[in-house]
Amino acid sequence: MLDELRRVLCAAVFLTVSVVSQNYAAEFKDLRDGRVYRGVPAGSLNWFKQSLKYSKTAFITDEDGFPFYRSDHWQASCPEGSQLPDETDWDELVEEKFSGPDKVQNMNEFVGNSSLGFYKFEFDEVVNKRKGYAYFAVRGPGNRAIRFETKRGTTKFVDIEDADAVQIRCVFGRDQFAEKNISKDMIFTDKRDNKKYKVDVRGGKIWMMTNLAFSVTSEKQCYLDDRAYCEKFGRYYTYEDALKACPEGWHLPDDAEWRDFQKDRATLNWDNLGQGGCQDWDNFCDGMNSGHYWSRTSIQPNTARSWEFNRADKDIERTDASVHKGLYVRCVAN
Repeated sequence: MLDELRRVLCAAVFLTVSVVSQNYAAEFKDLRDGRVYRGVPAGSLNWFKQSLKYSKTAFITDEDGFPFYRSDHWQASCPEGSQLPDETDWDELVEEKFSGPDKVQNMNEFVGNSSLGFYKFEFDEVVNKRKGYAYFAVRGPGNRAIRFETKRGTTKFVDIEDADAVQIRCVFGRDQFAEKNISKDMIFTDKRDNKKYKVDVRGGKIWMMTNLAFSVTSEKQCYLDDRAYCEKFGRYYTYEDALKACPEGWHLPDDAEWRDFQKDRATLNWDNLGQGGCQDWDNFCDGMNSGHYWSRTSIQPNTARSWEFNRADKDIERTDASVHKGLYVRCVAN
């Protein structure tokens, strides 16, 4: 199951998708004509930021150079490695990008310089441009399109005639690992200090498999006040610091995520989890047989949930710890 999920998350089309600049951005190269499309991430998909411009399957091209496609050529128009989005894909995009207070701005950015309206065969012209409507093809039965009302930031699925033509936006799978700066050998590099962390998929999410060690400025942050143990186990954080410790795009797990993490106990690495102890004022928990970790969940005042993994007994215990104690942090990808 983990291998399958990892395979899906990694399913980028490496011949056509690339990383640009230090901040990850997906690009898709259409090998048929060499045109490159930027990707807009939403849900599990990247969306072409620009409307498709593959002329060989287009029915007509408007005065601005944007092709319009009839439904009998929709499926064949998206390049190999991408596909036409269906209603569910469009619904997920709308929910994520066009449902908040910035929906009008976001929709206009998505539509960009695409030509508005759709080609109406009966009139032999592109219609509804002045209303601020943009139409895109929808995969599925019939001749369904989605209409973007860019002046109001709303959408609607509509039926068009066989002879009419609309624009196309293609979608392709996201590489969730590359977006998080995770290498093919499952190593995450924290750009803040270039420390490297092994990662893996547990409970359907990407977890750091070693304790966070960001910003070790004092031996007091280490087991037995020995900096060497920070290199071995990671550093201690108070609860307040733990909430802010994870790098951008990652977060401190809550109780539900910790439960998902340890559901399959047979696959837990007890030697990895069950060492390092904790810091309780000037005292330390058993560092050779226990590891203590913060949860984001807080129920009682001045306490937060903590999870103790004991490698000697292969036991897990959840407690409410003082927010001033020093515990470890495992980060989870957003």
